[in-house]
Amino acid sequence: MHNSQLSPELLPKHIAIIMDGNGRWAKAQGKPRVF
Repeated sequence: MHNSQLSPELLPKHIAIIMDGNGRWAKAQGKPRVF
C-alpha cells in the first residue's frame, strides 16, 4: 500500500501519550524511557 492511497478520514486525528509507569521498567532494564 502506498501512502498516496490512504484516505485522510482514516488517519487518527490525535495521538495520546499514556503514562503507565514504563519508565521504572525501562530504568530497571537499562533502557531509555522513550523509544
